Amino acid sequence: MTTIETTATHLGHAAQPPGIAQRSARAIRYFFRRKPLGAFGAVVVVTLVTTAIFADVIAPYDPLAQNAAAALQPPGPSYLVGTDQFGRDLFSRLVHGARVSLFVGLGAVILSIVPGTMLGILSAYLGGTFDYFLQRVVDAFQAIPGVILLISIMVVLGGSIPNVIIALAIPASIRDSRIMRGASMSISRSEYVLAARALGASDARIMARHVLPNIASPIIVVASLGFGSFILAEATLSFLGFGVQPPAPAWGGMLSAEGRAYMFAAPWLLWGPAIALSLVVFGANMFGDGLRDVLDPRLKGTR
Repeated sequence: MTTIETTATHLGHAAQPPGIAQRSARAIRYFFRRKPLGAFGAVVVVTLVTTAIFADVIAPYDPLAQNAAAALQPPGPSYLVGTDQFGRDLFSRLVHGARVSLFVGLGAVILSIVPGTMLGILSAYLGGTFDYFLQRVVDAFQAIPGVILLISIMVVLGGSIPNVIIALAIPASIRDSRIMRGASMSISRSEYVLAARALGASDARIMARHVLPNIASPIIVVASLGFGSFILAEATLSFLGFGVQPPAPAWGGMLSAEGRAYMFAAPWLLWGPAIALSLVVFGANMFGDGLRDVLDPRLKGTR
């Protein structure tokens, strides 16, 4: 009897499903094996987040501290990436600039994806006149060139990090609403939604319990792809003088203020922010593409 109980106990343990940690590790290994570029992008994004969080520890100098005696020093042991015309350490400014990029990217993603998802679900579920007028508003916003619209909003709001986030999130939320509308169309007319409506479920409950969970994959993909776009857009605004104002260490501002004035005498002023910006945007886009390939069932099995 003891042997039978022991065998049953071993079988019960063997039949237990893997835990959350095991499933997460398995999913990460699968992602790294099947999507190497997406895995590279994930490493870049994680590095950006880590650098932004521990910027005060990583940066060897104060990013705003000026030292006239060390102005325009080339890269070397004392200054890894060199200094600008005010003697500020470029490596420290790049590290703290990662914090600005991360804050703007995450803030714009959250502030755009939430209203964009709500508008998209409402437009697909309600349809009719509401859907028609909302789509015409989306068409009107998409008819305006993106940079001109961003500059117009920044002129009204003024240059600061919160205003940059708002300026980036407003057009993106309207644009994303059309993507969420397309993802919600078939779900809003599916059989289980019709059954829930026949059983007396309210519209708010149907949208929250049945429509929203089924468009989680498009939401994740749009958010991951938008992260890199927002960082690049913030750098564009800062480069044009409408974004984060100096002396704040923003990558776009470093390319504009210091980089253009001394690009021939001190070319290292361009190298650091240009490489950092290109690497982060490329990594974020590759990570978003990898997530899209993994989460979209229509793309499974493709190379």
